[in-house]
Amino acid sequence: METLGQDLRNGWRMLFKHRGFTTVAVVSLALGIGANTTIFSLVNALLLRALPVQDPEELLTVFTTNAGGERYGITSYPDYEDLRDGNDVFVGLAAYSHTPLGLSGDDGPQVVVGQIVSWDYFSVLGVRPHLGRTFLPEEDRVPGTHPVAILSHRMWTGSYGSDPSIIGKSVTINDRPFTVVGVAPEGFAGLHVMIATDVWVPLMMVGTAFPYRVDLGGRIDPWLHLVGRLAPGVSTSQAQVAVNVMAANLRDEYPELNRGKSFTLVEVDRNRLGTGSSEQVDRFMMVLMAVVGLVLLIACLNVANLHLARATGRHQEMALRLALGASGGRVVRQLLTESVVLALVAGLAGLALSQWAVDLLPLLFPAGEMQLEPDLSPDGRVLTFTAALSVLTGVLFGMAPALHALRPGPFAALREQARLPGRPTTGARILGGLVTAQVAVSLLLLVGSGLFVRSLQNTLAVDPGFDLRDGLVVPVNLGFGNYGEAEGRRFFGELAERIESLPGVRSVGYASAVPLGQVHGHHDVEIEGYQPAPDEWMVFKRNLVGPGYLETIGIPLVAGRGIDAGDREGTRPVALVNETMARRFWPDGKAVGKILRADLGVPREVVGVIGDGKYSSLLDDPEPYLCIPLSQSGQVLMRRYLVVRTDGHPASLIAPIRREVRGLNPALPVSIRTVQHFLQPSLGEAGGPAILVGTFGLLALVLAMVGLYGVISYSVSQRTHEFGVRKALGARESWILTIVLQGGLKITLTGVVIGLVASLAFTRVLAGFLYDVDPLDPVVLVAVSVGLTATAVLACYLPARWAARVDPMAALLVE
Repeated sequence: METLGQDLRNGWRMLFKHRGFTTVAVVSLALGIGANTTIFSLVNALLLRALPVQDPEELLTVFTTNAGGERYGITSYPDYEDLRDGNDVFVGLAAYSHTPLGLSGDDGPQVVVGQIVSWDYFSVLGVRPHLGRTFLPEEDRVPGTHPVAILSHRMWTGSYGSDPSIIGKSVTINDRPFTVVGVAPEGFAGLHVMIATDVWVPLMMVGTAFPYRVDLGGRIDPWLHLVGRLAPGVSTSQAQVAVNVMAANLRDEYPELNRGKSFTLVEVDRNRLGTGSSEQVDRFMMVLMAVVGLVLLIACLNVANLHLARATGRHQEMALRLALGASGGRVVRQLLTESVVLALVAGLAGLALSQWAVDLLPLLFPAGEMQLEPDLSPDGRVLTFTAALSVLTGVLFGMAPALHALRPGPFAALREQARLPGRPTTGARILGGLVTAQVAVSLLLLVGSGLFVRSLQNTLAVDPGFDLRDGLVVPVNLGFGNYGEAEGRRFFGELAERIESLPGVRSVGYASAVPLGQVHGHHDVEIEGYQPAPDEWMVFKRNLVGPGYLETIGIPLVAGRGIDAGDREGTRPVALVNETMARRFWPDGKAVGKILRADLGVPREVVGVIGDGKYSSLLDDPEPYLCIPLSQSGQVLMRRYLVVRTDGHPASLIAPIRREVRGLNPALPVSIRTVQHFLQPSLGEAGGPAILVGTFGLLALVLAMVGLYGVISYSVSQRTHEFGVRKALGARESWILTIVLQGGLKITLTGVVIGLVASLAFTRVLAGFLYDVDPLDPVVLVAVSVGLTATAVLACYLPARWAARVDPMAALLVE
């Protein structure tokens, strides 16, 4: 321990003595360690951090699977009741659903993330409240009778100042008073790590919480997530067999409503992203960790280069230590201790840097109806990872220089001054080899960045099926206010008239959904004269639209007519279908005049065919889609999307439109976004990877070029005497400039060739994350190779120019 303390003290002294070296090394390593800590924080939040529930291994998510349709689907309330009451494999089966809520407070109305849950939600999860209690069985029996709420710990501390007397007080949710009965424990925000719930209300308050009417008795209306806790001694496979039997019984009992339905059980930890499976995210997180690992490798090679260059000046010191009796192991330990101390300092800087970078990560999850908020705060796992990575990094970049210091032996090192000037040394060759590796790894990352950028370009080039670019989307949720059906219709009508009268507004339309938004309805569809196959899924996306919507958003009409003011309640029910639906169910594609039945079996005449579009994602395959007049839907719709086509810059109309909304209801929270901003979540699939990998690719390039600059500068300093002699003998500056640049190009081109060979394997791993891009895209490979080589020439030019201008007399005096 005494010698270790001595080594640590010596290490600190060396860091302070060589401040320039320390600064450059710490910055390089901090960038690499910070990048790794940032991505590990994301991996930890999404995939590793334990869910804040009791015995999560006993919890299973229950999905409704539809033959020929969605595997991980949500469930209707009657199916949930049958599963809850008829199973003997779960000690409890809870239901929940997310919804935005309007919460009024001293700071005005705000939209928060809410969950409506069955009364046993918290007990099934084994979550005890921080204050108060959870819901009671009687609060979940009769619709609309028990307006009670549980606040999240974050909401309690943030909006209510950790008021211990909050229990029993009233808060205003969707313009109605709710009594607070509990505060959730710190750290619990639900089962989905991307969505942080702020408020929970009982399931039977769905009429108040949801912005549209839910048919509690409808088996064709899925809206619930289910989670169950296994009974003692019951395995997942046994539970799956039991729910399979129940699904078969329900199909027999309700052959029309439950045709093709079954249930799929998934461990709750696998559903932490709310998608039923995290395999795609798992793979991408592995790719990101590999990318930042390569960035750290480049940083380590950079610092190893610095160490080797500095080791030349310390050969005399090491040789003297060995000559005075110090063992080789003692010398290596001293050098490694210096490296580890340096790495730990860089680790602290990297940890601080990562906290700044982590704050930027949410920008990769653009806000939609509900803000995606993964908890990226550091915990013990992140801190342990950073500390271990720092120590490993110190050993990694310190081992080679430490061993190199011993290679010549003490007496050879003492005679180092006698070597011939200009002859390449072992250290110089090692430096060149390390920079070659840096260039190869940098090219690898830049190729990956280029492929993701190409994928993003292809995604942006996809035709979304509408031409509105200079426009606004105004989601208006009257569920946040106390509106009846008639009042709601008057509100929407008056708001549309007010907005349309504003200068700069060309037209206004409204609908229940907007293409590429996060909300879309579905309908069971029957086609007159068409007999579906037994496993054919006949539930399709649909939109409820008002007059002028198609024209405003720019969805093309291919045949027939659109929806107009004459399509109102009491007139002949009509519908529009898209081209894909027309081709699928009518062989000649002539759908106009045909009859279909949607949802409740109401026969509707197809009066028009609209162009295909993208409805959930820009990467979706073409799918059937239909539009129904909102006034003929029979639904009370308290949430609508107003679409505004503008003549000028749309952002200039946000404030005037907000004033019109407040003129009708000052307490109604409303979010107004440009069409481009509204579409950002649909680009996250391609934009996030492109930004992340592109950023790390550029960081790798900067580090590699710094390393190349350092090696060429070191080489020039070692050959100063040689260049002075050559200039004294008549060598031209252009010749010396060419010689130095050739040395840098040799290193660069060797690295480029190695990197291109490695790309053959690396890019195959990325293939599953790219859209319409060949993993070996020649444009990307050539552009990256040429760009990297050109950047390397620039990095070599300054030291080459310095070498060419060396004063012969000054260079000769160096010796």
